[in-house]
Amino acid sequence: MKKPPSLNDTKYIFNRRNFLKTLPVGAVATISVGSEVKSDSLVAVRYDHGVASGDPLQDRVIIWTRVTPEDDTYRGGVTIMWQVALDENFSNIVKSGTVTTGLDRDYTLKHDVTGLKSAAAYFYRFSVGDKISPTGHTRTLAKKGMKSLRLAVVSCSNYPWGYFNAYKAVCETGPYDAVLHLGDYIYEYKAGQYASENAQAMNRVVDPLHEIITLEDYRRRYSLYRKDPDLQEIHRKYPFICAWDDHEFANNSYATGAFNHNEGEGDWPTRRRAATKAYMEWLPIRVGDQPLTYRSFNFGGLATLAMLDTRITGRERPLEYEKDVDLQKIEIPDGHGAMMSVSRVFDNAYTPAKEITDPEVLRNSNSQNMPETWENRPDYSGFHRRLETEERSMIGKPQEVWLEKTLEASKKAGVPWQILGQQVIMSYRPEPPESSATNPQIIKDFRAGKQKTTYVPIDDLVIYNPDAWDGYQPARRRVFDMLEKYGVNPIVLTGDTHCTWAMSLTDELDGKHYGAEFGVTSITSPGRGERVKDYEAVTETYYDLLDHMAYANIKDRGFLSLTITEKATTSDWYYVSNIETKEFEILKKKSLRYHAGDCADGKVTLEDVS
Repeated sequence: MKKPPSLNDTKYIFNRRNFLKTLPVGAVATISVGSEVKSDSLVAVRYDHGVASGDPLQDRVIIWTRVTPEDDTYRGGVTIMWQVALDENFSNIVKSGTVTTGLDRDYTLKHDVTGLKSAAAYFYRFSVGDKISPTGHTRTLAKKGMKSLRLAVVSCSNYPWGYFNAYKAVCETGPYDAVLHLGDYIYEYKAGQYASENAQAMNRVVDPLHEIITLEDYRRRYSLYRKDPDLQEIHRKYPFICAWDDHEFANNSYATGAFNHNEGEGDWPTRRRAATKAYMEWLPIRVGDQPLTYRSFNFGGLATLAMLDTRITGRERPLEYEKDVDLQKIEIPDGHGAMMSVSRVFDNAYTPAKEITDPEVLRNSNSQNMPETWENRPDYSGFHRRLETEERSMIGKPQEVWLEKTLEASKKAGVPWQILGQQVIMSYRPEPPESSATNPQIIKDFRAGKQKTTYVPIDDLVIYNPDAWDGYQPARRRVFDMLEKYGVNPIVLTGDTHCTWAMSLTDELDGKHYGAEFGVTSITSPGRGERVKDYEAVTETYYDLLDHMAYANIKDRGFLSLTITEKATTSDWYYVSNIETKEFEILKKKSLRYHAGDCADGKVTLEDVS
């Protein structure tokens, strides 16, 4: 067999004319359409963004890098050699080949290395002439017989909020079979918006300075993030399995728009396509015929991981307080023998407020002519009923069909654990107001069924977040039906909230449990505990409100570690002592054990083994 060329062999020069002649025996080549290769000399490059791997399967894995031409004016193609070996010295190379990249993919490249052995560790690297990349480490999944699985779960890494110390903590607490990133890998905001006031002092100012909207904008923001040394190191050490959330597009995004997409920012489909293209370029994710991020992984017959897209593929616009809460109504005589519906009116000059009931007064009353002490009131109960009953798609019909088939196949194969990796809280989890920490009556009213909901926190109301599964309750019911039918030991993994949650998976107080949900805090983005005066008291309120809540931490930054065996899943929450200096401690604050078979009776108890 012809010996593959050395990465140090500067005479190994590629161009389209001699490409096939020089291809090593057994190599697989892919050429970027539209890129022109510099034919007379090698292009001088740097590896400013490290290397990465992702989406491991039993016989393949994606490897990734980006090259930066030393000549800033160069606009042609670059042909890159890749090698995969069994050892770090590359004395036993098992796969190699070349890939051509260019402006059309922002000089990123990723290659799906196939024909690998299952449950095997590999090293990989890239070269252009004598310019060699850092060496990455990855591994394939086991086909069967896996006895133990260890996963790190991360989300919400906001560059200007601080250093990515939690990524470094993952590297220092390994090894892990894979890292699950549940979204908000980047944030779209302009400089100074949703950022630490110390961002400039930490040299964590975003690029570009404006809110990212165009393809070039998104590419530059990914480039900034991927230059972070801690992010590069975690990518270098472990294969990633990624899903996007909203900030890879815009805050609170959905299929046809976003809360943070406004007039003057162009049309949403164009922005969505730009964000999708940049994401697919910069992340080591396998791209099929369609740029969909829902897909499944089989960890050696021990666990099935179904990565969902709860944001872009099938989500309809969530209900919003500003747009969707109607005023309370009352039926009164219309003065002509029939009935009419009008808004209720209350006079706040009295304590408690007195309701105006005179039909003639109500018929002639409107917001322009009411006395200053009079007011109409929002119908939160009606809003709540809409959340409970209105059909509103969260993941879309095709994804629902795919999920059910995935769960069915997992159960049929005898897999003990079914894991859903997704973005927003799935279990029933209303949000207590800050005042509830000192107002026991609010908790008493809530437990008595006097639930009120709104998108925006109001001082004396327990609230829902309609952006989470609480805002898509019929769709959640269908997923729970799937888990009840096919889930052996279901686990839902959740990002998004910048807080830690561990709770039994349910859709009502004192209701049936369908598994367990573990919510991971953020890498840097601030949690609710940084916005309230007494976060410890507010945290305790979650336990008072929700009988299925096992652990809540609304302040600390960090990550989640899962250790899965056939008998149990142990969840360990690690936090970093600070994110505004590079010196930090790793703190392990909570460990919970979810025993296999625990959900069979409809009640899950997460055992504290801290």
